[in-house]
Amino acid sequence: MGDLNALVGQISDAQQLAATLTATATGLDGRITVSVNARGIVTDVLIDEDALTQVTGRDLGSAIAATAREAAADVDRRMAAVWQPINEGREKMPLASDLFEGLPKVDDILASMAQPPNSSPSPTTTGDEYFENVEEPAAQRSSFQDRAW
Repeated sequence: MGDLNALVGQISDAQQLAATLTATATGLDGRITVSVNARGIVTDVLIDEDALTQVTGRDLGSAIAATAREAAADVDRRMAAVWQPINEGREKMPLASDLFEGLPKVDDILASMAQPPNSSPSPTTTGDEYFENVEEPAAQRSSFQDRAW
């Protein structure tokens, strides 16, 4: 039982540390900086003024996205390092299904559940396969109220 109590304490400490993780990455030779929180969500973007005039909008957007991905990957690596000792300790603990006869293993339950696709629809999709049998609204004469919104 002592191992379980120690593991619970480690989990609590890891949760507090994990919640505070942030990461920052730079791109375009230091002309942009992107920061992310523990979930990899962008929290700050700094752009050097010369980048606004010397880089196209498309290239700037691509660089910001790539830098955000780099920062998110960094925070993911750091998050994995926080949870590594807990995962190792958990692997040494017996499974509840080993202690209680007839209790299914959580991994078996999760494996039997349908998983969402890992990718979004192809950008070349016309959309027809997603919106079948859609009725077009009848042409109506517009009124002041229609245009107000």
